[in-house]
Formats: sequence, C-alpha cells, structure tokens
Amino acid sequence: MENASKALIMVAEVLVGIMIISIGVYLFQEMGKYSAETTQDMEETQIAQFNEQFLQYYGTITTFDDNGNVEYHGPRPCTIHDIVGLANLAKQTNERNGYSDVVEDHPADSPSDNSSYIQISFNSETSGNIKNVETLSEDEIIELIKENDTVISGDSADIKYFECTSYYIAGNAKTVNFMSFREM
Repeated sequence: MENASKALIMVAEVLVGIMIISIGVYLFQEMGKYSAETTQDMEETQIAQFNEQFLQYYGTITTFDDNGNVEYHGPRPCTIHDIVGLANLAKQTNERNGYSDVVEDHPADSPSDNSSYIQISFNSETSGNIKNVETLSEDEIIELIKENDTVISGDSADIKYFECTSYYIAGNAKTVNFMSFREM
C-alpha cells in the first residue's frame, strides 16, 4: 500500500510537470506569434511612411471657398522644387541600396516589379521628356529648375505647376519605384 501511494504521488508529480511544460510551450508559441505580428506591423508602417514621401503628390484634391463652393478640383499640384526634392530622395535611396545609376533590368519608362531602383520621369514643354531626373548632375538640376520654375506672361511671372500622372509600386519590396510628372 505504501508503494502504491508513492507511485501515485510520482505519477501526479510527472503529470503536473508535463502540464507546466505544456503551458510554457503554449505561452512561448503565443509570444512568438505576437512578436511576428508586431514585426510585420512595424515593417508595413515603415513601408507606408516611405511610400507617403513619394505619393504625397499623387491624386486629386478639392478646395472650397468661404461660401462652400468648389474652388479647385483636380490633380494635386506640385512645383519643380517638389519634383527635384523627390529626385534627390530617390537618388539617396538608390545609392543606399547600392545603385549608382539606372540598372539594366530597369530601363527608363518601364518600371520593374523586381527592382528597388527608384526612377523619376519628368515632362514639360520647356525641358521635354527627362526619363531619369534622379541621375541628373547638379548643374543639370539647376538648369531644370531655371527652365521650369515660372511661366512669364506679359509683365507677370506665375509659378509653373506639375502633376504626378502615374506611379508604380514594386511587388517584391512593396515600395514606390517609379513616378512620372508632367506640366499642368
């Protein structure tokens, strides 16, 4: 009888040990899932923030006057300075990713689904079509700004506005890798 009660106590201790180990494994798995979800959420937030830097000039806007009437409805306007800023951001990002020039599998005006190279295309009446603004030299950028900063008509000079006509998001990286602008 004494041996039987000791055996039952030993079996109970083993069962309690197995339950404790099972609870530990379960908690470890749940914490791993939570950690993976948190990491994925953080990565998605970083990608969204990165893309927002570029996509802030894409789409349409509507503005209203003081009486509530539509004052402007159309493409989101941007200036040559905004486009040059995006081209500089693209150039810095391309250099950080190890690209120093347009990569062969990502030719101009042909966005690639498997390339992280960011390309900015630009078209205006004065400058024509420039396929890779991000590769222009400092002197070429200055000339581009001079040509596209203002429109002079008579005695007045008005700011020249542009619109983003298209963008492309690479499927693999989920980040913007192509933007095209034209004069409004």
